Amino acid sequence: SETNLSKEMESVMKDIKNTTQKKYRDYSKTPGSPDNDFLFMYSVARTNLELELIHRGGNLCSGGASTAGKRSCLNQLFHVLALHMRLYSIDSEFNPWRKLTQLVEEENSQQGNEEQQPEVPVLYHDVTSLLLIQILMMPQPLRKDHFTCIVKVLFTLLYTQALVALSVKCNEEDRSAWKHTGALKKNTSDAEKSYEVLLSFVISELSKGKLYHEEGTQECAMVSPVAWSPESMEKYLQDFCLPFLRITSLLQHHLFGEDLPSCQEEEEFSVLSSCLGLLPTFYQTEHPFISASCLDWPVPAFDIISQWCLEINSFTERHAEQGKALLIQESRWKLPHLLQLPENYNTIFQYYHRKTCSVCTKVPKDPAVCLVCGTFVCLKGLCCKQQSYCECVLHSQNCGAGTGIFLLINASVIIIIRGHRFCLWGSVYLDAHGEEDRDLRRGKPLYIC
Repeated sequence: SETNLSKEMESVMKDIKNTTQKKYRDYSKTPGSPDNDFLFMYSVARTNLELELIHRGGNLCSGGASTAGKRSCLNQLFHVLALHMRLYSIDSEFNPWRKLTQLVEEENSQQGNEEQQPEVPVLYHDVTSLLLIQILMMPQPLRKDHFTCIVKVLFTLLYTQALVALSVKCNEEDRSAWKHTGALKKNTSDAEKSYEVLLSFVISELSKGKLYHEEGTQECAMVSPVAWSPESMEKYLQDFCLPFLRITSLLQHHLFGEDLPSCQEEEEFSVLSSCLGLLPTFYQTEHPFISASCLDWPVPAFDIISQWCLEINSFTERHAEQGKALLIQESRWKLPHLLQLPENYNTIFQYYHRKTCSVCTKVPKDPAVCLVCGTFVCLKGLCCKQQSYCECVLHSQNCGAGTGIFLLINASVIIIIRGHRFCLWGSVYLDAHGEEDRDLRRGKPLYIC
């Protein structure tokens, strides 16, 4: 039923959609399909969390010291998004939760494969996306124990992904050595929480497929020449899982109002995992910390891992090269920064002054350079117009989602474009007296300031 609150929430959603350019709302191959809305709403949540993480310096070591203590409305935004996400239903057949927590019977999977294209293997899924989609689809208000349960299950998937990526990064000898050492410990009591045993099991399962074959020249370049020690492997596994733990801790902080603990960089993993309820409370601190102790398998570990590895094996049967590349995804988001400009303005001017436009091959009247990516564009050239947008505006949409910063070559000034507006923003090149020379009228040598 419609209430005043739900009307308000709908108008918020409309505003969010209207402020976003169309190209960032159309993801799926078919325009206007509900997939677009679904992905768009999820991406709004994801982008806000990733941005907040960047504002906090890329990690959560400083605890709750957020951007000057500004009030965050992420909790409310999540309610609005969740209200709209629930208009869609994830097909129960393809609900990722089933693949993560249930073992599939063999005979069913055999029949299904002939009729339809198989789904994306679970080990290729982005775990942070799965978390946000699961949480936005859950009945609201979300209970804390439900949240912790989702995080625990997703962590088992993430950790398996880390093990698979680690096994792909190593050479053949390392793999056979680990396969052997881990297999010896497989029957111990805590085998499901030992990364050596799990890694050895992953390697033996994936060896049945083609994933480790075709060690071409290009593949060898990806394999690191470093000799892996238990310490460096533990560090790799922790670094692989940290981005997920950071986003999840931020989400927990906003949804349930829990404080973020501050910590040293080297203990960020253990502090965040205990804050998320992944670490058992009776965990002793004297021992060096082992990330595998956070694992809590919903079903027997070796059964579910072999089910996930089977999917990858059948995928690499068809696409051998992509199978490997998709596993080693280093998703490190870096802060955007501007180009490093040369000391003397004459260097830029001489280089770009007679440069021809790549679209019309004439020398543009108002050449400009994007200060984010270095692309050479015409400012007002009619030759490069598309759907009544000049090249600079189009470039600002593709490069900065509507925001562009350009250096005008013939005027030495910088202009900034945002949507339909633009403004002149002085110059970073000044003469010996510290003054600008707009339009280069005085012809004095200019140096970067």
